[in-house]
Amino acid sequence: MSSEWPAEPWDLHGRGWLTVWTAPRSAISLPSPDVVPLTLFGRVVVVSAFVDYQPPGVLAYHELMAAVLVRRKARPGLSILDIWVDDTTSQRGARAMWAIPKLLADFTFSTEPLAATAHDDELIAAADETRRSSRRFPVRLTTSVWQSGGKRTELRTSARAGLTRLRWRITPGSGLGWLNAAKPRLHLYVTDLHMRFGSP
Repeated sequence: MSSEWPAEPWDLHGRGWLTVWTAPRSAISLPSPDVVPLTLFGRVVVVSAFVDYQPPGVLAYHELMAAVLVRRKARPGLSILDIWVDDTTSQRGARAMWAIPKLLADFTFSTEPLAATAHDDELIAAADETRRSSRRFPVRLTTSVWQSGGKRTELRTSARAGLTRLRWRITPGSGLGWLNAAKPRLHLYVTDLHMRFGSP
């Protein structure tokens, strides 16, 4: 076990802004051949998010990610397709322990309302919040994340979520450019997020 990053599981806290999309199957490349994408109206279901991880979690950093909903036999879960963070510890630990392909990026982040960007040599993506409901509801989720080599990691999440409206801007030539072929279906903001990633 490396001392360069916290041992699993990682307990993370924070808040996030999510969009559920449907995308053509041809737009995505699954990291594991052992999983099958879940579909809606004949299109695969994708979730993108900007996340702000904060103390008292084991790490504090910003994240932009896109994942596809999948199943392995009868068990549903997620496969993370693209993900960027602004913390090298998070990047190296996730790659080594869970085969999550984190890349480094720079972020700008304001939250009331959300105005976030992620960029490397160019803008990867930006999201702006234009409307938010005051009503929130509790959410609890236990699922699996499958990555390359059939690697499975357990994910447990509790939070409060509400409806919002996000306007995404995604650079066509960026690593997230494929998401321009997708159609947004639902936008959520998440507070009181507690995520436990990995097993003891």
